[in-house]
Amino acid sequence: MQPQKSRPGAGTAHATTSRSNDTPIDRVLHRLDKVKRTAPDKWIALCPAHDDKRPSLSIKEGDDHRVLLKCWSGCGAAEIVSALGLSLADLFPGNRRSLSDHGTGPMRRPFDYRDALQGIAHEATVARLIIEAANSGQEMDVESLDRLAMAEERISDALQAAGGTQ
Repeated sequence: MQPQKSRPGAGTAHATTSRSNDTPIDRVLHRLDKVKRTAPDKWIALCPAHDDKRPSLSIKEGDDHRVLLKCWSGCGAAEIVSALGLSLADLFPGNRRSLSDHGTGPMRRPFDYRDALQGIAHEATVARLIIEAANSGQEMDVESLDRLAMAEERISDALQAAGGTQ
């Protein structure tokens, strides 16, 4: 069993105190409170992203030495590493600017496809209502034409953001 660890200088930035030869698991474990080994390459600790009273953060070191984080209270990995003064790239060994060796490609902002699909659905509904009004004989005013053009632009933008084509 590994003894419990406390974050040195909790709440401070650690970019200047982190040694360049630290492994990803060291970078994470040294910043957590109440770390307890539960199995080889597995630990639990207090989650730094929320007011944790009992350890809810599971930490695992993968075979490729990347660090996997799971907060059972629902905090995301980005929230957790941010609270530790780290970035998602710090969870991976080697060159932290290029994560292509880990099958993740370059670091980018997480994309929620549900948001894009909800936006597309909303704009498609707007377009359908305007087109139905025109088909029923209502005159298309400038405001309706502008709104239809905006719906097309937003749908196009959502498709492009989701990795689709224009």
